[in-house]
Amino acid sequence: MSINGVFRTSVSGMNAQANRLSVVSDNIANSSTTGYKRNSTEFSSLVIAQGGGEYNSGSVTTQVRQSVSQQGNIAASSSGSDLAIQGEGFFVVQDAAGREFYTRAGSFVQRTENNVTYLVNSAGYRLKDTTALDGSVGPITLPVGEIVAPQRTTEANFSLQFPESAELNATKKSSMVIYDNIGRSVVVDVNMEKTAANQWTISYTDDLGPQTSVINFDEATGLGTAVPAAMTYTTMPGNQTIAIGLGPLTEYATDFSTRLVANGNPAGTFAEFAFGEDGTLNGIMDTGAIIQLYQLKFARFPSPDQLSASAGNVYSATDGSGVVDIGTPGMNGFGSLVPSGLEQSNVDLASELTSMIESQRSYSANSKVFQTGSEILDVLVNLKR
Repeated sequence: MSINGVFRTSVSGMNAQANRLSVVSDNIANSSTTGYKRNSTEFSSLVIAQGGGEYNSGSVTTQVRQSVSQQGNIAASSSGSDLAIQGEGFFVVQDAAGREFYTRAGSFVQRTENNVTYLVNSAGYRLKDTTALDGSVGPITLPVGEIVAPQRTTEANFSLQFPESAELNATKKSSMVIYDNIGRSVVVDVNMEKTAANQWTISYTDDLGPQTSVINFDEATGLGTAVPAAMTYTTMPGNQTIAIGLGPLTEYATDFSTRLVANGNPAGTFAEFAFGEDGTLNGIMDTGAIIQLYQLKFARFPSPDQLSASAGNVYSATDGSGVVDIGTPGMNGFGSLVPSGLEQSNVDLASELTSMIESQRSYSANSKVFQTGSEILDVLVNLKR
């Protein structure tokens, strides 16, 4: 081995440790960055072919590996637009040019650009979603300050629990609110009476007159069967109908309870917006009505650690990451959505500081090898004197 091999090997060792220190530095600097995924450095030896009794020293190279698939801790947040993913998946975001990226950083806030309000993260990327109206995909735009058009009630459902111990001719009463084409509300009173053992009759009055349905309960199971199985509420003029489903219907040994729900909403404005755990983005009107605006979708990859990182804590797909798969939170192996939560970085400061000390010592040792080689070379040069 020539003395030059000592220099080559020791320099490669110092370069490798310098790369490791760079990675450690990046991890420590981003230890408080939302959704940041730590990197690590792997070393690989380059061996030169050996011949006879002479040893030829090789060198060392480094490869940076990402820990994108490693879950970070989730911290609670006071903002309803802060989102975290527990499990597998990425938020799909866009830049201003419409290019698509993927991120785990869910610190989104409202930002208005050219009179359009988007949900953007700290790097300015816009959150993408699927509209509940027509299923189109694009960046979320919030109707801040806009008048929400009324929607007529078209369907409703009665969920009823009757007490098994109720006496004959016992009565119960509830009500629901429906809306017409221009957003006027109508309160529908629903009356219920126990007309026989294990039998209740429900009734209400629409523009055509009284409407009734008789519910018979199985004494063994407490489950009810309604005749007719569904009802209709008719409004005049226009002979517009509202389909009313019945169920679940039960008669258990517990208190009376009812849940009468109907779709539709009056005209008004949105007071706030909120995400549900199922990924729905709802607008909450000043009247209290809740309207689904979007359905959030997650992206996932067969090999997420092979994604390409970009500025702003986002990733791009590569050949190594595989083909993107889009799905709903909590379904088919996708992670769950955590509203009002933020995923913290998965950096362990203790491990990073340990790696920094190891790199410093290895760098120092490689520099000593280089220094020793230099001293040997000086001896060879001085032989001529």
